[in-house]
Amino acid sequence: MIRNSHCAWKWPVIGLLTTALMFTGGCGVPSIEPYTMPTTSDDMATINPPRPSGPPPGPVKYAFAAFKSCQEIQQAVPDLPPPLRPQRGEGLGRFSQTCTFTTSKDDGSPFITFRVELFENRQDDFGFHSGAELAKTGFSVSVSPGDEKDGRVGIGSEAQWADPGAGVSCSIEVLDENAVMITSYNSGAGHDDPRSEQCREGAREVAKKIYAAVQPR
Repeated sequence: MIRNSHCAWKWPVIGLLTTALMFTGGCGVPSIEPYTMPTTSDDMATINPPRPSGPPPGPVKYAFAAFKSCQEIQQAVPDLPPPLRPQRGEGLGRFSQTCTFTTSKDDGSPFITFRVELFENRQDDFGFHSGAELAKTGFSVSVSPGDEKDGRVGIGSEAQWADPGAGVSCSIEVLDENAVMITSYNSGAGHDDPRSEQCREGAREVAKKIYAAVQPR
């Protein structure tokens, strides 16, 4: 029931944080055009935070090293199709992982793509900044005019539907402390309306199952 979508984020940090955020989705069932998630009107957004007024932030909720792999997520959510080769990356203060779950590209099987971006606590000339603060900044600057808030998914602190543009999948983005999680869903039938409640309910269900699977123990 799912769409194959791939998302990539770019996060330059200058001074405290100069954030450029771009999601790009290119995973899809056959005959589905790649879907490019929208960006902000400006490629760069500069944030000037206050200077530190307290002690360093406490531990982040999601640790890089402990975050579940794609295979572990599939084992915890057995109704997910098997994962394809995962994409993982780690840079200065951030970690990303993309999991694509599908059985076949030829038989109309569901496609699900789950991407997570994790941020760790940072210190710069402006002071200490928590991973949660950095994740919220990234989540906020990624908003485009076609995005829609969602109050029904029931996970994280904020959720929004990415503007699908001409795409055929539902992509729900969830902010949860130092993590931003993006779940893209396509039924595999090739005619999903990404703005329909049927598509979005399927995406919510999958997002909630994956969210439960990746919670720290």
